[in-house]
Amino acid sequence: MDDDIFEKYLKAGRAVAKALDLAEKITRPGAKYLDIAKLVEGEIINSGCELSFPINMSLDEQAAHYSPIIEDPLVVPEHGLIKIDCGSHYKGYIADAAVTIDLGNDGGLYEDLINGASEALSNALNIVKPGINVAKLGEEIHRTMQKYNVKPVSNLGGHGLDAYSLHTGLFIPNTGGGMHNDKLELGKAYACEPFSTNGVGRIKNGKEITIFEVQNTKKKNMKLTERSIAQKFRDKFGSLPFSPRAIDFIKGKQRINDVVDKFLRKRVLRGYNVFVEVGGGIVAQKEHTFIVTKDGAHITTILDND
Repeated sequence: MDDDIFEKYLKAGRAVAKALDLAEKITRPGAKYLDIAKLVEGEIINSGCELSFPINMSLDEQAAHYSPIIEDPLVVPEHGLIKIDCGSHYKGYIADAAVTIDLGNDGGLYEDLINGASEALSNALNIVKPGINVAKLGEEIHRTMQKYNVKPVSNLGGHGLDAYSLHTGLFIPNTGGGMHNDKLELGKAYACEPFSTNGVGRIKNGKEITIFEVQNTKKKNMKLTERSIAQKFRDKFGSLPFSPRAIDFIKGKQRINDVVDKFLRKRVLRGYNVFVEVGGGIVAQKEHTFIVTKDGAHITTILDND
């Protein structure tokens, strides 16, 4: 990886680190989801970067993919675990990281879930080196979580990152075993994200869809006006996920939702279902983006004073 690309990854990472630092300060019981989203996403924009996906604010059994909707009425509850997952990019080079907040400072199981995910991430990153098999990271994550008597979510994991591509083919598992034979490459960027739970240890698709991605803007049998609007989606969001909150080329909540629903049915857009734990278990998450160097993992999504 040349120095220019490395610096772009670092700039994106600093933006996410600042956004998550702000999120941990303002995500408190009674706060409106929309207010938090506006401030945290705004921190990324103010840092000179763009969103690589909308903020995820996933509560308790929701593992991922809940982003506030237009005019979202939700407020942060008094108790529970909320995962805040943020992404940025600078000229296409992506950062992706997440934290989990114990809203009521209740400790106990909540503390074990958070510590299990956090220590698992730290231990996995400590063994990163060029050429390591991703299965070794999964084994380390799994072993660490067992110390806290919590389970890893087996069908979620980390992923490769590339220019304007949030998920490349490589998967970093959160469990040991399996048929994971990929190896980390020198100079490549990845996200490692352990999820812990007291449930079954798997997620499924929930009914809600709050995040979308442009899939195909050249579908047959589309009206000229529909083609024009579809192209505006492509022009604004490219290949990256988005929230309908960010649509500024269609006016009015109902009109935006109607167009999104229609394009979802026509497969112009694809939706990201909210992930929920199969057994209704509570889920915690911790995530960092890192670049593989000859000395190990260079974490990009960390503040300079951390």
